[in-house]
Amino acid sequence: MGYQRIVVGTNGSESARTAVAVAGELALRLDLGVTVVSVWKEATLKAGTDAAWAEAVTASAAEVLLEAGVPEVVRSEIPGTAGTVLLEEAARAPDTLLVIGGGGLGSSKARLLGSTANHVSHHSESDVVFTHKIPKRWTTVGLTTDGSASSIIAVRRGYDVAVALGARPFLVTSAKTDDDGADTLLEVEGAAGVDDPALFGRDVLTGVPAAEAICNAAWKYDLVVIGNRGMSGPARLLGSVANKVTHDIDTNLLLVNTTHGAVEP
Repeated sequence: MGYQRIVVGTNGSESARTAVAVAGELALRLDLGVTVVSVWKEATLKAGTDAAWAEAVTASAAEVLLEAGVPEVVRSEIPGTAGTVLLEEAARAPDTLLVIGGGGLGSSKARLLGSTANHVSHHSESDVVFTHKIPKRWTTVGLTTDGSASSIIAVRRGYDVAVALGARPFLVTSAKTDDDGADTLLEVEGAAGVDDPALFGRDVLTGVPAAEAICNAAWKYDLVVIGNRGMSGPARLLGSVANKVTHDIDTNLLLVNTTHGAVEP
């Protein structure tokens, strides 16, 4: 089953404006409505974070989406903590795609201060697109895989998104040798069960550890897709590939929940 709606979080910042623009592109290509969410704090002395501010922020984002041609836009201004509110809003309906700016993921200072994107990356039960740029044209989507069953779930979801965007899907793997990588991609291609496997390009990355290789190759792709295995629990602390890629990549990233609601706290 594909996505049923898109939820995009915005606070009016440049990073959020990128998220809104990308959410609009995805909504048009996937034929989905968009819920725009802005979160404000009830008990704060900080200027510009009240209900009126949140309403102005969602109104501006809704205008952008409607002008882009998105047929259904819902505005929602909710008091609370941004990360928690966005996760709750995304969880209200199955098969929601959450879109937020990824600017805080690569900053250790932002993570220490409570980055919304960081919180979402480790706790979301919905698939999430973390945005970094607005492509002039969607041409390539990198579907990362190590051959595992969970990564093939992400490949299938990413393939569908790539086709909807009119982009070519590339199977991407990191391996010790080109031959090892080619064998892995051949197995994944056979197991993916997609409509037209002939659409797949192949990209074997060698020479450096997997996470570094994927981030180094990210410039090739308008969107990189990876499963969320290792984004929570002990694997996260040990430095999983998904965790390192999510925090270090500088292109748009679709983090697919391959655990089907079993994300650990």
